[in-house]
Amino acid sequence: MDHLRLLVDRIMGRETILDLRLLGVPVRLVVKARREVRRAHSISKEAGLVERMIEFLTDGDIVYDVGANIGVIGILLASCDKGRRSRVHCFEPEPSNFEQLGRNIVENELAGRVSAHRLALTDTPGELELFVRGGPGEGRHSTVESEGSTGSVRVAADTGDAFAASTGEAPDLIKIDVEGAEGRVLAGMSELIAAHRPREIFMEIHRKGEGDRMPDGTGIGPWLAGCGYGLTWELDRGGSRHCHYR
Repeated sequence: MDHLRLLVDRIMGRETILDLRLLGVPVRLVVKARREVRRAHSISKEAGLVERMIEFLTDGDIVYDVGANIGVIGILLASCDKGRRSRVHCFEPEPSNFEQLGRNIVENELAGRVSAHRLALTDTPGELELFVRGGPGEGRHSTVESEGSTGSVRVAADTGDAFAASTGEAPDLIKIDVEGAEGRVLAGMSELIAAHRPREIFMEIHRKGEGDRMPDGTGIGPWLAGCGYGLTWELDRGGSRHCHYR
């Protein structure tokens, strides 16, 4: 039904805004493409991860949503009952997704608590080449995996350490989904992990790109264990797995 509405609105030259209930939470999304509708409805496929994030969220937490796409997960966390006083920083470097992310934050009246940053978090500040696959709503863009890409774009990059230092808001809960560059994101947070010890770290670890490795080749699990974190939950998804470290 939502796909049909998108088609009709496109023919009529109208913007499509969907009012949905995702995992029981009311969410309002501006959509431009069928894949955005699919992504919103497919959140049920990630229900185990998202419900666990909500379970371990504490009201008032600072949240980093790294690889936010159009903002579905970040908006869910800020909109659920346990997140009413939380602050969410959404990091999304791809221009089309970033535009939709900003619109969705506004449509959900979350501009005071959810911030959009057109930035790739990694281990070295500067710029990165982001390999792009598809159009708005696509979630497979990657800074480390070019196979299957339809082009690339240069994007701003920084470390989580530098971002936390500049904003004064170190995270309590981190979600990372960056298509094979998870280790680089963690390496760029090594100082804040040591000094502030985020309580929860949720990741989708992909087998493509650099896989389950830090930039120096160390496995992500052993690296986090060395920082005092243990794997408390994981779910295999075929080409990737969802993990919760705390």
